Amino acid sequence: MVLLCKSLTFILLFIWISLSSCEKNVIAVENAKTETTPDTENEEADQEETAEPAESESKKIILSGDAEGKLVIDGNSKKYDCQTAIVVQGGAYTSIQIKNLKGQEGCPIRITNDGLVEMIGFRKHMQISDVSHVSISGDGDVGIKRGFLFRDNEYRAITLDGAINNLRVTHIEFKNIGNYVISYNSDKIYDGSPDSYASNLTFSYLTANNTGALINFGGGINGSAIQGLIKNLEVSYVTFTNSPTVRNAVYVGIAMDYHIHHNEFRDVNMREDNHNAMFFLRGNGRFYDNYVNGHQGNALRAWGVSIGTTPKEILVYNNIVVNSRKYSAFEVQSFENDMVSGKTTFINAKIFHNTCGNLNLSRDWYGVVVDAYRLFGGSCQVFNNLAFNLPSPHPTSNFVSYMSIEKDMLTAWNNLYFKTSKAAGIVDEQEFKLDGASPAKGHGKKTALVTRDFYNKSRNNDAPSVGAVE
Repeated sequence: MVLLCKSLTFILLFIWISLSSCEKNVIAVENAKTETTPDTENEEADQEETAEPAESESKKIILSGDAEGKLVIDGNSKKYDCQTAIVVQGGAYTSIQIKNLKGQEGCPIRITNDGLVEMIGFRKHMQISDVSHVSISGDGDVGIKRGFLFRDNEYRAITLDGAINNLRVTHIEFKNIGNYVISYNSDKIYDGSPDSYASNLTFSYLTANNTGALINFGGGINGSAIQGLIKNLEVSYVTFTNSPTVRNAVYVGIAMDYHIHHNEFRDVNMREDNHNAMFFLRGNGRFYDNYVNGHQGNALRAWGVSIGTTPKEILVYNNIVVNSRKYSAFEVQSFENDMVSGKTTFINAKIFHNTCGNLNLSRDWYGVVVDAYRLFGGSCQVFNNLAFNLPSPHPTSNFVSYMSIEKDMLTAWNNLYFKTSKAAGIVDEQEFKLDGASPAKGHGKKTALVTRDFYNKSRNNDAPSVGAVE
């Protein structure tokens, strides 16, 4: 009997020690800097473009600023990998430096937020230097749409520096920024090698209210040198409003294959009279599904040049551009100095399926769909565009102002013009959808270049509607 009691006592003691050990292990895991938590679902996952896809479960490391509100995330000081999210704790910061981070293709290093991360006041900024395969996104807190906020800064909000490749910046808000919001001045001279240009830069789901230029990227062609080239630049799902003197809201000195889409610009350059643009881009690429309303300047000034010896295209389609105080919806032109033998050549432009109206209401210049200048070997096609109420058209066209372009290099066909939006069968001047009896319905010429309209509705393959909306 004594032996049995001793055995039971030993068993109970062993169970108590085991449970105590388990409890200590649980506490240790909870207090560790690296922890495992389920990612929240992206609130805008139904949009065409979303932030980097998150795994159902991932590790994270939480960082915060020092006593002065400074935070440095330096890959040379600590190793970060794509399996562990870097989470910036909510609060007010004076500066955030992100540098020397190298993720992997298909597995970027992720930097996100926990709570609202604010940069408030003069020169409170984020600097991004020498990074590759990095995603910076303010969608880490399910209750906050844009978890990084920059405001009340008379200078710049985000600056890029050094070698920048495969960078994605999303879900960020900017208010009252006096200078450039996002800037980059690369001194790299392009020689064809991957180290001589920046590539795959994405800026998406941003909002900017009362700011300077959203993006200002230097570079260009100087003599025979191509400097600061960016390949595959994407600007998408941006809302840019209430900037009375911004001039060029997005300026890019030289880009190859840009993708500018699903952006909304309202009330821009209300106090400006210079020849400005919402997007002023040199190079080639696509500009589509953008909405520009209440502005001064072109929606797009496309200064065309192809990098290399093979001509590329500028495609401008599915855009709604209305209510400009000055100038036409778009501009395309090239310059002789940009045609460098063996290094660059001309572009071919196509402007089609756009809805444009109430343009150049000041009547101090031509106001049509596109101002067409010389393309130095390239051609320009203008077709399937819907326009209304253009009070100062070109003497020969409501769709093209023939500036310096050679007549045989431009073709315009199957465009429809109406004195009012009502006559065009447009339901209202906010969404610009067509009623069932619109003369634009089913009157477009067949094209394989675009299969969906501004609202992502499938187009009629054989007889699409004229304009941006099917």
